[in-house]
Amino acid sequence: MAGSFIKVSCNDCAGEAIIFSRSTTVVSCGVCGATLTNSSGGKANLVGCTVLETME
Repeated sequence: MAGSFIKVSCNDCAGEAIIFSRSTTVVSCGVCGATLTNSSGGKANLVGCTVLETME
């Protein structure tokens, strides 16, 4: 199954970002710099954010 884009909200500052669900790199918040995701072998591991919606 192909990945999708997801809209997430940072747990620290409530900033929003759109990320790829199968990101292979660490993704940081553009507002406060907090880590939103870690790579975990092909699927992004959400660590500092909450999913708001899955983009089609």
